[in-house]
Amino acid sequence: MIKASATLSDGRHLLVLGLSFRNLDRFRAEPGDTFIRIDGEQMGLPVDVLIFSGETEAHLQTHIEALITSSTKVHIDPKLKS
Repeated sequence: MIKASATLSDGRHLLVLGLSFRNLDRFRAEPGDTFIRIDGEQMGLPVDVLIFSGETEAHLQTHIEALITSSTKVHIDPKLKS
């Protein structure tokens, strides 16, 4: 995996994550058991990033239910709302 961060011309921060085919194969072989956590401090960013996989959005939700609190902000892709 390759990790990089940059500041865009408009001042916003960009986190770049390049996953190798091996990373992707692990996600497909072990959905739910494979979590990649990016340490934001190490990257100079104010947040950590968690990448994980699941067969469907419902499966994804079950993997992170313990992390969801009243302060959690969730964005659902508009394409999935139909």
